[in-house]
Amino acid sequence: MRRGRGFALLRRVKTCPSCWLAIGLGSLLLAVVAGSRLAANGAEPPTAAELARDLVLKNEPLWRSCAAPPESLSSRALFSYAFALAEAGLHPERLDRLLALAAQMQDRDPTSRQFGNFRWYWRDAKVMDANAVDFCMRGGALLWLKHREFVPPSAREPLRELLKLGVQGSLRHKVQPSYSNIALMNAGNLILLGEALDDAPTASEGYARLDRFFSYTRTNGSHEFVSPTYTGVDLDGLVVIEAFCREQRGRTQARALLELFWTDVALNWFPPAQRLAGAHSRTYDFLRGLGYLDVQLTLNGWITAPPPRDPDALYAAQAKWHPPAALRAAAQVYPRLVRQSWGEQAWHSRTHYLLPDITLSSSASSYGGRMDMPLTVDLPGPRTGVRGYFLADGREDPYGKNKIAAGPHQKAFHLDPFWAAAQRETDALGLVIYRDQDIPTNAVVLNSNFVLPLDADEFRVGTNRAFFVKGQPSRIPLEPGHVVSLRKGAAALGLRVPWVRGTDSQPAPTALVFDGNEFGAVRLVVEHAPAGHVPATNALPPGAVFWLRIGSGLRAEAAFAAWLKDFAAAAAKVEARPERIRVQVASQRGPVEVVAAAPWSKPEKLEPAPRRAVLELNGEDVGGRILARVGQEANR
Repeated sequence: MRRGRGFALLRRVKTCPSCWLAIGLGSLLLAVVAGSRLAANGAEPPTAAELARDLVLKNEPLWRSCAAPPESLSSRALFSYAFALAEAGLHPERLDRLLALAAQMQDRDPTSRQFGNFRWYWRDAKVMDANAVDFCMRGGALLWLKHREFVPPSAREPLRELLKLGVQGSLRHKVQPSYSNIALMNAGNLILLGEALDDAPTASEGYARLDRFFSYTRTNGSHEFVSPTYTGVDLDGLVVIEAFCREQRGRTQARALLELFWTDVALNWFPPAQRLAGAHSRTYDFLRGLGYLDVQLTLNGWITAPPPRDPDALYAAQAKWHPPAALRAAAQVYPRLVRQSWGEQAWHSRTHYLLPDITLSSSASSYGGRMDMPLTVDLPGPRTGVRGYFLADGREDPYGKNKIAAGPHQKAFHLDPFWAAAQRETDALGLVIYRDQDIPTNAVVLNSNFVLPLDADEFRVGTNRAFFVKGQPSRIPLEPGHVVSLRKGAAALGLRVPWVRGTDSQPAPTALVFDGNEFGAVRLVVEHAPAGHVPATNALPPGAVFWLRIGSGLRAEAAFAAWLKDFAAAAAKVEARPERIRVQVASQRGPVEVVAAAPWSKPEKLEPAPRRAVLELNGEDVGGRILARVGQEANR
C-alpha cells in the first residue's frame, strides 16, 4: 500500500479541527497521495484472493448455467467469472467451457463492422451493444497478463485468439473522451492487451487514447459527473491502468485521475446519508442514488457492507493506489460549495452546496440520456432512504421502477426536456420546458415532479401542517404562491413553483401528492396534461419553474417559522412570453436568475454564471491543480 506525505497533515488536523481553515482544505487534499483502506469500524476489506474465492462460491449458479446457456447469459460475465477462478486459484478445468462459450458470442466475420466484438447476451442475434468488447476484455487481458500459467494448455490458444480478435474490436470501437467510463476502459484494455501480447502498436494506441481522455478532462472536467454507477466503473478502469501498465506516463496519468475522481467522491459525499449526494449525470436508482460505486466504497473502507456478489468487483480489488483517510475527513467539513464543469459549453456545469444536515445541488443544463438527476436535495437518514429529486415523467413512473427496452438492455427512463438552472448556495432555480420532440406519442402523463421523502418530521403547505399516512393516498391541491416545506431534524427545505404552463397554454394543476407507493415518497407534481390525454403537439410549450431553498440549524420552532416566513416573502419575478422566459428570485445572498428562449436549446443567461473548473471547492479549482501536476512532473 502506497502512503503519501499527507499523513502528517492529517494528524495535525485530527488534533486541531480549526486547522482545516488555517491550512486550506484544498491544499490539504492536494498534499495527499495515498492512504488507508480501513473501514469506519476498523475492519480491513477483503484481499483480492479472499474476494475471488467468495465470488467463485457465490457465482456457482452462473457456472451451472453454462451447461445449457440461458438467454440472459452475458459475455461480460463469462470473462469476469473466468478471471475470478484464476484469482482464486480454483477450477482451471472450467476455463475451456467458459472460453468456448465466449468464442461463440464473438463476431468473427472479418467483413463485419463489429469484427472482434461480442454479443452482450446469449439471446442476441448480433452485436447490439458496442461496449461489450470493452467489458469483456477487462477480464480477458488480466487473465492473460496475470494468470497465463493457470490457464490449461487446452484453453491457452483459444484465449489468445479471443484476445487477438478482441484487440480488433477494441481498436474499431472509437470512443469519445466524454463517454468517460467506456473511454477509460477502452484505453486501458488496449494498453494491457498490447503489452501482454507484445503488440506495440496496440499499446501505443491505448496510451494515445488515455492521453486524449486526460487532456479532455483537464479542459472540460469529467463528463459523466458524480454518477453513483459509472464513477465506480471509471475507478475500476483507472485502477487497472495504474497497477499494470508498463509506461510511467500511463501510471502517472492514471494516478492523477484516480486522485481527481476520489476527491470528487469526497467533496460530494454526504456522511449523514452515507452516499454520493447532489446532481447526478447518470443513475439507475432514482429514489436512493446508489449504484456500482458501492463496490469501490466497500473495498476502500468508506462504507461497511457485505462483500459484493458481482465478479466485476475483482477489478476494483486490483488497486495498488488507495484514497487517503484525509479525503473521508474532508467530507466532514461544512459548509462547502462544490462546482465543476462537465463538458465543453459554459452551461455544462454543476453546483453542490453541502451543510451538516442537508445538501442542495443543480446542473445548469440537462446531461441528456434520460437518466440524469438535474436538481436534488439530500437529507440525513439511512442509505436506503428517499432522496429529493426533480424528474420529468411521461410514463407514470416518477420512481424509476418500470424498465423499458434500451438496445439489448432494460432501463428506467424519464423524459429529456429542456432544462436550465442556476444556484446561489442555499437557493436553486430550475426551468423545464417540454418541446414537441420531448413528448413521446405514447406518453400517458406529462408531469414535472419533485420527489420528497415521506419520513420527514413534518410537511407544511403555507403555515399549515400536512399529514400523510402510509397506505392512504392523498392529494393536496396547491394554489399559486403556496410554499411547500418539510423539516427533518434541524434541516429544512422549501419549494415554490413561480410559473407553470400546461399543454392547453393555461396554468397547469399543481399538487402535493402521496400516491400510496411502497417506497416512502411524496411528490410535488405539476400536471401539464390530463392523464391519458397528452397531445402530440402544442402551440406554446408547457413548462414550469421550481425554486428550492434549504436551511440548517433550525431545530427551534421559532427559527424555522422565521426562515419559512422569509422564504415565502422573498420576491419572484417571472416574464413569460411565447418565445422567451425570464425568472429572477431573491435569495438570501443575492439574485438568482434563469433566462431562456426558443428554440430552447441552451440558456440565454444564468446568474450566478456557471463556473469553468475541473473540480472547484470554495472557489479553488483543486481538480485542475491535481491534473496540472502531471505536466509539471513530466517537465522535471
